[in-house]
Amino acid sequence: MHSRLRRLLAVMAISLVTAMPAMAEEPMPAERRGGDMAFDLVLARPIGLLSVVAGSVLFVVSLPFTIPSGSMDAAANELVKKPIEFTFKRPLGQVGQ
Repeated sequence: MHSRLRRLLAVMAISLVTAMPAMAEEPMPAERRGGDMAFDLVLARPIGLLSVVAGSVLFVVSLPFTIPSGSMDAAANELVKKPIEFTFKRPLGQVGQ
């Protein structure tokens, strides 16, 4: 009796361990996506808006240095365009991708 129970527990443990990587590949359930959307709306978007404002100010301050060096486009991309895309152009709830 005990050997059958041990064998059953061993099979269950092995199948659980081998199934874990497969479970990790499944898409997130709808409940988590709603939580991601709430997190994005309450925290990530306001921080993105602040980064747009701060990046714009830094870009204007950096213009006397970036225009002569020819790196104005790179500065505009990093300081202004990327924060705008993060804040306004990506789908709601898509924070870490």
